[in-house]
Amino acid sequence: MAVYRFRVFIEDDHEVFRDIDVQGKQRFADLHKQIVQSFNFEMGQPAEYFSSDQQWYEGDTVVALNGKLEGDHQKIVNHINVPRQRFLCVTTSHKEVGLALELQKILQDEEGVIYPCTAKSQGEPPYYTQPPPEPIIDSHSDHSSVEDEEDVFEDDGPSEDEIDRIQKEAEVASKKADFKAPSIDFSKLGALSDDDDEEEDEDDDDSDDEDGGGGFDDFSMDDL
Repeated sequence: MAVYRFRVFIEDDHEVFRDIDVQGKQRFADLHKQIVQSFNFEMGQPAEYFSSDQQWYEGDTVVALNGKLEGDHQKIVNHINVPRQRFLCVTTSHKEVGLALELQKILQDEEGVIYPCTAKSQGEPPYYTQPPPEPIIDSHSDHSSVEDEEDVFEDDGPSEDEIDRIQKEAEVASKKADFKAPSIDFSKLGALSDDDDEEEDEDDDDSDDEDGGGGFDDFSMDDL
């Protein structure tokens, strides 16, 4: 029985591909299941296959598969019309993925081989077709950080009992203390009399005369 080898590319990236062998009597659902397994795609996603010309222009829908790969009753051999038959596929694996399939050669089935099967695999599938990485949680570091926060507040300042003791001692000390303002005898702080003012003024005048001063009135340019 004839075996068809399809090279399955990821979109336009010819560096990442899988060669899938499938019997002509098998269906697109069988082929698609092997493609999903070989690329490690997300299981249980719908897919739609289209015919394509040699310029990779999308044609009519060949088959539309649901998540359970049901709805396909067409044999692959019924859609092989040219030696380099091409198909396009749109499916989903965490994000939408485009596939390009091209017939490479027609072989004879081998005894003991279960078809479909992957004959060759090259390149890693794109990151967006794989499950997102799980966040790394370091339980040890989290536990340490909590302990560090506790250490910051440990022995930081007096305890509540110590605060109460200090407050009580302060209250007792304030009651015993005798805070009184010093007494002042205002009778001894009489204002200066007018005679005293006159005497002070005369003393000031005498001191000026003794210093030889008289203000700027006695100044002359001839003295320079």
